[in-house]
Amino acid sequence: MPTAAGLSAMWPCWITRSHAAVLTLACLLCFGCDSATDDFRHQFYAFGTLVTIDLFDTSPQSNAAAIAAIEARIRELDRNWYPWGEHSDEPQGELQRINAAIVAGQAIEVSPMLAELVRRATELEQLSGGRFNPAIGRLTELWGFHDIASLRASPPDEVEIRNWLSTSASSDSLEWNGNELRSNSPHVMLDLGGIAKGSILEQFVRILRDVGVENAIIDIGGDLTVLGQVNGRPARIGIRSPRSDDTLAWLDVRDGETVVTSGDYERFFEYEGRRYQHILDPRSGYPIQHTITATVLHKDPVLADAAATALLVAGSGAFEELCTVLGLDEALIVSASGDLRLTQAMEKRLNWTNR
Repeated sequence: MPTAAGLSAMWPCWITRSHAAVLTLACLLCFGCDSATDDFRHQFYAFGTLVTIDLFDTSPQSNAAAIAAIEARIRELDRNWYPWGEHSDEPQGELQRINAAIVAGQAIEVSPMLAELVRRATELEQLSGGRFNPAIGRLTELWGFHDIASLRASPPDEVEIRNWLSTSASSDSLEWNGNELRSNSPHVMLDLGGIAKGSILEQFVRILRDVGVENAIIDIGGDLTVLGQVNGRPARIGIRSPRSDDTLAWLDVRDGETVVTSGDYERFFEYEGRRYQHILDPRSGYPIQHTITATVLHKDPVLADAAATALLVAGSGAFEELCTVLGLDEALIVSASGDLRLTQAMEKRLNWTNR
């Protein structure tokens, strides 16, 4: 087993591990079902990924109410929070209308829920030093990562990248008057994909509590929040490599905690022997190469979602600094060379399967 190194005498403490294989982390549900309880699972596709809702010790009535409320919210968010229009004859969702108003230099009234999320995204962009950028939509389009059907066969021209960088597209350009929004830059295109799942997890928890569900796991494409317990014990979550089925470690996730993983394995293309994946560094305009995954455990799912992306972009060189700035006690990243860097608190939570 690798040895720990680089420990600080004061909090936060950081640990580096070196693994022989390149590791990427993803979350797996690892729980046993008790036949004496009424457990319920509902799965569906939304937001371009598989959503799994596991409810424990519930009644058919609360199950039906929970799923009906969640699916209604999904229809609303899938329409209003997606920044790209798939068909020209479809009515625009709210985020599409916002982006159109920005291009036109016009002000637009934003719904309270979306206004709150955009403000939070702006705050986290500033705290992360621009490593997380919710105004990156046009760069995402340029690389073709906004739609699986638009994936490129080769990288964009370097001139196109430089042109985008010269626009200084940032949510700092947004100006608010109450919930009325405008931007002083027509180059801004809001894409909340790096923070939206955290907000959706938060909303789903509220829905479940409102209908009386006390114990659940909500999993949106591997990013999950735990509500209560799983048949009387904390939810046991496995961490694996998406390039294999091996479970590397596991941890018990408690009531109200969220685990978010951001990695290089969801969408990518290869060109001349080089892999180009969908996590872009807004400061360079190119996909990151130095880090392949980041995992954050936190009580705030919105922070956890944005922080996982920011840590992935930051890499090992800024890992400690960014964890401190963002207030992350439990986080880890894995570099392209296989080195795993994690906080001391995360090290204490993990149970390694090869020990």
